[in-house]
Amino acid sequence: MKPFFLFQEHTRTTHIHLDTRKCKACWHCLTCCPAGVIGKIDLPWHKHALMINPSLCSGCLMCVASCVNGAFTVNDRAEQQPPARQLAMLRHFIVNNLMLLTGLLAVLSGLILQLGFHMGGSAEGIRGEDQPQQVVYEQIRALDSGKMIWGMNYYDWSVVHKVAIVVFSLLMIYHVYTHWKWYKGVLTRHLFRKNAGVLILTLLFLLVAVTGFVPWVIDLLTAGKGIERMVFIEIHDKLTLLLIVFMVLHVVGRWRWFATAFRKWKER
Repeated sequence: MKPFFLFQEHTRTTHIHLDTRKCKACWHCLTCCPAGVIGKIDLPWHKHALMINPSLCSGCLMCVASCVNGAFTVNDRAEQQPPARQLAMLRHFIVNNLMLLTGLLAVLSGLILQLGFHMGGSAEGIRGEDQPQQVVYEQIRALDSGKMIWGMNYYDWSVVHKVAIVVFSLLMIYHVYTHWKWYKGVLTRHLFRKNAGVLILTLLFLLVAVTGFVPWVIDLLTAGKGIERMVFIEIHDKLTLLLIVFMVLHVVGRWRWFATAFRKWKER
């Protein structure tokens, strides 16, 4: 009876195919794979890469980009995948693009709210008047509510920001749920260093979400009063700037996936 290891598919995942005849055993693909999908056979007379954890492949296509010998190619998913899998890929493509759109809308509306409507003075000048700390925060974050930006006032942009954040959060929850096997593989195999960017992005999203939703709850309970709400908003604003940086890096690092998925979508 064959060992369990021999029953696994070693040259293919749902996203990529490995031609072992073209593999030159340079091992670049092992270092670039963030999920530990790729392993190797390293015998004196027989050397090539192979798929040791094909189920963990997320389709990032970093192995395809790193292989100068062309050993890795993208699967023709329209031919190789059943209808249910094709539908799942289409769903991922739609969800990822909706996340991009709602994320951009949330960032744009947030920056407009933060920079376009606040008209308070400096904290040092206000504190010099020996006022309570809560009054200082209120004056620093004073709003020009009558101002119009692109035909919308502060409250209109606030509604846009909240709707975009809620939709983006729901899509993000679904995105993490569909990639939970990948997260589980990274955690159980301790692949933290290879996936530091994604893990930091996930943590930042959680922190931004918490510091963004908590002020809404405080606003409902205290009618917009209380220094705690303003402190959370300040933290939320600063963390969002970091989140934007990691989101851009995340999307740029996966542009091949978006390009391939878009091409397959057009072909269908």
